[in-house]
Amino acid sequence: MALAVFSQQHPPAATEASSRYCRLLRVAQERIAQVGIPTLDERDIDACLLVVLLMGRYEGATHRPGDLNSKDSFMSLQSWSHHDGAMAILKVWNDNLSHNTATIIIKQIRRGLIKSSLLRNLPLPDWMLDGNRFGEHDLELDYDRIVVRIVNLHYASASLQQKNGLQIAKAEELKNEARELDKALQDWAAQISSTCSYQRHILTEPDPWPRRHFYSSIVYSYSRPGYAAVWSQYFAERMLINSTCLRVLELSRPNQLVDFTYEQQRLECITQLKAMADSLASTIPFCLERFKVDKPNSPTRQTSITLNTNEEIKPYLASLVVWPLTIASSLEGIDVRQQLWFRSELARLGRITGNGVLECAETAETHQWAIL
Repeated sequence: MALAVFSQQHPPAATEASSRYCRLLRVAQERIAQVGIPTLDERDIDACLLVVLLMGRYEGATHRPGDLNSKDSFMSLQSWSHHDGAMAILKVWNDNLSHNTATIIIKQIRRGLIKSSLLRNLPLPDWMLDGNRFGEHDLELDYDRIVVRIVNLHYASASLQQKNGLQIAKAEELKNEARELDKALQDWAAQISSTCSYQRHILTEPDPWPRRHFYSSIVYSYSRPGYAAVWSQYFAERMLINSTCLRVLELSRPNQLVDFTYEQQRLECITQLKAMADSLASTIPFCLERFKVDKPNSPTRQTSITLNTNEEIKPYLASLVVWPLTIASSLEGIDVRQQLWFRSELARLGRITGNGVLECAETAETHQWAIL
């Protein structure tokens, strides 16, 4: 991985990286094949999952924007084969070792596979649905239960869209589930302590505000970057569910005649989609530490904002918002200008984190990028 990322500044390193990757691939295949069920333990599973994860990261790091040259490019990425491998290994753990407490690697790999299933428009298998057995607890488990339903709802809506003929009854069922899930997300957020929430600020200086990493003059601040990451995922998931709801609303419409209920529900979805997109955009600058809030010593003084746009963005901060931006850059129904901003931000963060696939977000044609 280090050589692959380094090769972006020093191309000769790519040859050595490729050679080592090919050797690792052969060793990993042999090792995984040798792992026997009777002697299997968590260390074997964790080691195999880490190797597969790093190989997938290597494929992503070596991908270049010019490699996207067909409408099927995103869905045919080499790294997806490693996701399939990780799924198979996780299934082995589920079938043989899930009576033990899940390790942090097991939990994180499952989270990653849920994300990749959404991007590839695949349904989640039943054995993956219960987050509790994979180490999710408390508020995280509540959130996980909503997310897995959103992924499967998204798959169901996309499948329904491809069928011929009217499917009004099924579309109505999916629409109701989408509205239920959006309400569930709002109820989940209501449980978060107010100390973990955000404050809204308006930039007054400089005027105009910097365009890179700032979509508008409105920004949100949080007490910790981790809280900002949680809220950014919340905003993105609500964007996803409202975009999905718009899709099934169209499918549940019996004809093109004016329908007051349809128009009202459609307007609600569009309004929520716009509000969540604006909130996500307002959260990005804080996640990337592009400003800091100077709290006043006196309650009579106003809070001031100090911009911090010259320092380089730390890769770990960029990784906090890669997934929310991936969702936002891939949805239908978003304002075109705002979606282009999401994609340009994602491409910049791809360069920072060494992910060549994400770098494609800005230059790829719409039909070449993931469409959720």
